[in-house]
Amino acid sequence: MKVIYTEAAEQEMLNFQQQQKAMLESLVGERKVVFGDEVLEITASDIKEASRKIQIFRPTNIRFSNVQVISKVYVVLGALMMIGAIFYPRISELFYENRAQAMIFLMGAVITVLGVLANYFYALRRRRYLEVERMMIDSAQRNKE
Repeated sequence: MKVIYTEAAEQEMLNFQQQQKAMLESLVGERKVVFGDEVLEITASDIKEASRKIQIFRPTNIRFSNVQVISKVYVVLGALMMIGAIFYPRISELFYENRAQAMIFLMGAVITVLGVLANYFYALRRRRYLEVERMMIDSAQRNKE
């Protein structure tokens, strides 16, 4: 695929590259600067190390996923509250009359909720990891071209 940049796009690309270069110099400078030395030498290994620290992300996607997570948590909590309200008389009777059965029920409920939450957060973390990995592969392929 052939890519053509307009003049304005080329100017923005130069600005972007200058910003990236300044960020690279800042990252390497924080680690390698010597007090009183006016020269900062940047090597290829410095660039490779800094490139691992600089990651491209899309703030709108992260914000959207955070809203999505919060909305799902609200839905689950709301559903649990409604179910609890419907079964409240039976649950309160269970707690007062048969405490051993009630404690086993509570332990099972807590373990179930913890398992569901752990699975959900694992899936969320895995999705983010795969997204970052995909972006790194895409950027590596673009660099080869």
